[in-house]
Amino acid sequence: MNAVYMPVIGLEVHVQLATASKIFCSCSTDSMGAEPNRNVCPVCLGLPGTLPVMNEHALRLGIRAGLALSCAIRDRTIFHRKNYFYP
Repeated sequence: MNAVYMPVIGLEVHVQLATASKIFCSCSTDSMGAEPNRNVCPVCLGLPGTLPVMNEHALRLGIRAGLALSCAIRDRTIFHRKNYFYP
């Protein structure tokens, strides 16, 4: 069997956007001087039954960065939440 493979390379980039709230909830991003676990909510904690809501300003900033880097912006994006269990 002669299969031709096309390599696809992706990047996962972690950045801190200049937004007043987190990307999937309304919790503040200002943690300077705050007590530990002060800026968290059920969405941040990934509790069952919580529904995240996308921060539109963060989305616009991400698209703007992609366009500045000559990236192709997809018409549709899907987010998958990673769930970790620490006993």
